[in-house]
Amino acid sequence: MHNKPSFRTQKIELAIKRTTAEYLVKHKEFLEEFPSLRIEITEVKVSKDLRFGKVFLIHNIAEDDFQKFKRKYTRKIQQLIAQTLTSKYIPKITLFVDETFKKSLEVQKLLDKL
Repeated sequence: MHNKPSFRTQKIELAIKRTTAEYLVKHKEFLEEFPSLRIEITEVKVSKDLRFGKVFLIHNIAEDDFQKFKRKYTRKIQQLIAQTLTSKYIPKITLFVDETFKKSLEVQKLLDKL
């Protein structure tokens, strides 16, 4: 068997990524609470049954501030995705910090020291 995601899954992942990015660009009310926040979406993964989605982000704020951001804005992003997608199931999204990016920065710092 192959582990390649289906075309439909890829299409849903792209739509979620686009919708999440659209929310972060157009609805900037979170900047009042987190004025220095900069977020980049690195990846979106959706389960095979299309019921759950993970949005991986890179951010520049403290971890406790990110948890506050997550609690406050995940539902709003979820609602926008529900309005945008036209499928039987709307994936329930969860925001995660992309650890692979942090690890690559650590490796780059080690290489810079050489």
